[in-house]
Amino acid sequence: MRVRIVPSTRDGRHQLLTSYLVNDRVAIDAGALAVGLTIEEQLRLRAIIITHAHLDHTISLPLFITDLFDELREPIALYATSSDFAAIREHLFNPRVWIPFEILRNQYTELLVHHPYHAHEPFSVEGLRITPVPVTHTILTHAMLVEDDESAVLFTSDTSATEKVWQIANECEKLKAVLIDLSFPSQLTELARVSHHHSTTTLVEEMKKLRPGVTVYAIHLKTPYRERIIEELDALADPRLVVADIGRDYEF
Repeated sequence: MRVRIVPSTRDGRHQLLTSYLVNDRVAIDAGALAVGLTIEEQLRLRAIIITHAHLDHTISLPLFITDLFDELREPIALYATSSDFAAIREHLFNPRVWIPFEILRNQYTELLVHHPYHAHEPFSVEGLRITPVPVTHTILTHAMLVEDDESAVLFTSDTSATEKVWQIANECEKLKAVLIDLSFPSQLTELARVSHHHSTTTLVEEMKKLRPGVTVYAIHLKTPYRERIIEELDALADPRLVVADIGRDYEF
């Protein structure tokens, strides 16, 4: 399985918006698709999975789909809960902000087709098995356990301390990596708790719930605190906890 954090800044070092590319064909979230992918890379995408409707996870979806308006010959599959799809349709694809969802079609095809998913019910996308698992955030949010025949990667999305996802992760024998939200340094642990993200302190606590032998990649580092978070992780000297490189293709 090949995974990339899609860049969302010119220098590629900071993750302001959230999108992950899997095997060039599937995206987890749509924050940066129209920012960090070339048109050729965008055209390879066949499916987008939304973990929750917050703006940094969805904002480039309208740009992405209209960039491809003349090129698409079959629709992009949009996997989202019914409530997240309703929010995207109401707040992004409405006539005061963008093109309404119901008229998003060219002469060949609809551009986006919604496929609702439900917690704990696996679904198949482009040869991958996806299991959505609710996590703890300010709104309903799902982690995604992504599996192929040989490996699995867990994307926690935005989360603070949670339980069910670790039970599922520990039961998955082929789990190779966890990409987990680490937004704040230890000094801002209280802010992390109330906003339902992780600080370095809370992430160390959370990792105790995960079995040994699985690499944990810190993602979603808030830009003002990125260097401080990296210093704190370096001081921990935990070989299985690393900061994920933005724009790098990881093979699992």
